[in-house]
Amino acid sequence: MTHPPADDAREKLLVNLTPELRRDLRIRAAEHGLNMQDAASNALALWLEAATGQPAVDTKGSKSWGVFLPAGSPARFTQECEYRGITKVQGMAQAITLWLDMHPSPSQRLVSQPVKRILVGNQKGGVGKTFVAAGLAQAMAEAGQRVLLVDYDPQGHLTSRLQIPGLPEGADSLLKHMLGEADRHLARSLVALPQERFGGRLHILPASKDAFLMDAKLALLQVGRDTCLARALAPIEDGYDVIVLDGPPNLGLAIDLAINYVQRRPGELIDHSGILIPVWSDRSSFDAYEMLNEQIDTHCRMTGAVVDQLGFVINAYDSRKGVGTRGFYDGWNQLTTPGVLATLKDAVEGRESSDYQIPLLEHAPDSGQAQVMRGLAKELAA
Repeated sequence: MTHPPADDAREKLLVNLTPELRRDLRIRAAEHGLNMQDAASNALALWLEAATGQPAVDTKGSKSWGVFLPAGSPARFTQECEYRGITKVQGMAQAITLWLDMHPSPSQRLVSQPVKRILVGNQKGGVGKTFVAAGLAQAMAEAGQRVLLVDYDPQGHLTSRLQIPGLPEGADSLLKHMLGEADRHLARSLVALPQERFGGRLHILPASKDAFLMDAKLALLQVGRDTCLARALAPIEDGYDVIVLDGPPNLGLAIDLAINYVQRRPGELIDHSGILIPVWSDRSSFDAYEMLNEQIDTHCRMTGAVVDQLGFVINAYDSRKGVGTRGFYDGWNQLTTPGVLATLKDAVEGRESSDYQIPLLEHAPDSGQAQVMRGLAKELAA
């Protein structure tokens, strides 16, 4: 999520919102060709004009959420909640519910969008980037989306965990396509996961050992380096609804190119594509995010790109690990731009799926982690 320009005359409203309402608002806004910010503004306008005594909405499980509204709107909303004798949490829930009721899903998509591109990235290793990228892609494919999952990490954990052979030495790897040295179409390197639940819709671009040389080789590329990843993937984009990149655990040139790839394209809605950030409830994850955020800001300043941060996924959370863990968990949930989209609890099913090299939704389709992945996929699929 990005902040609006300073001259946009908007003010930030902080309020708690249930994850379900946040997800429904994001999805419905996209269906109507709106960004989430404008949909929330419209919802508040409707609610302010509506009669008092709106039906109460269940707000159990609400978490901190922030939205930029036209100047003066947050103060007016607060005053109206006081007048109606309700909390701001209830007022916002009523407003969004009213807007959703008055704006049902259209029969046809109103805004044509480019392929959705999601980089699952963070500078810190071991936070679950591969697990989140794979689970998200599985859930999207299970729901009927055509998904390409790119193993963009030279360590190749994604490839091995899905029992896919890596590209042989000398094959036309992604790097070769980025360098313009490939002989065969990139589609020849793709592998479809065989499980019936994915319906042949989930394809993997396996890792190649030459990815370790990516930064060094691309540093020598004099022309078109910033867009070489986009050019490499462009020939196959039309075959997919979503492209998910499992990012490398570093802040080098490769991640810079991935950031550039998921930037907002002309006419693309806010939060349609962008960066999904897995984290842990610990200090090092906060430090790693600060470095990633600085790299994103630097890239945008230098190139003029607009890159949306889709939100955080807190991985392997276990409240029993102590006060510190719970404190950092609360810290992530207090952030609103971007905010926490999902929490994956530390569970045996995820570890088993990695150890047994079986996709999570195939190994434990009814597990809590699988359900979280489905919820995350539903929210990001809009």
